Amino acid sequence: MGFDVVLYSREGRKLGIIELTEHLHNEIFDSRKMWRSYSELRRLSDYYLTDEIFSGERLSNLISDLNHYNLFISVNKLNKYEEFIKQISRSDIGKVHIAGD
Repeated sequence: MGFDVVLYSREGRKLGIIELTEHLHNEIFDSRKMWRSYSELRRLSDYYLTDEIFSGERLSNLISDLNHYNLFISVNKLNKYEEFIKQISRSDIGKVHIAGD
């Protein structure tokens, strides 16, 4: 089971739920990778304790972290990684709640 990612409009209306899969989470937070250097991204590193809300500047910073981090993602996971970024970057998204197990 992966992270539940709840997407909200700028007005606070729930738009949908997507999943950041466990496999993709493991890919991002592989211990050999440089994820600790990314201030917003590292908030998602603990698979069991993550419960974060991103909006405004924090959401922009998370998206920026993810975009810059893509060079550390293996080719076979890159499409799912980019799709995740695309979903949370939509122009109608105002807030994203990401919660772990």
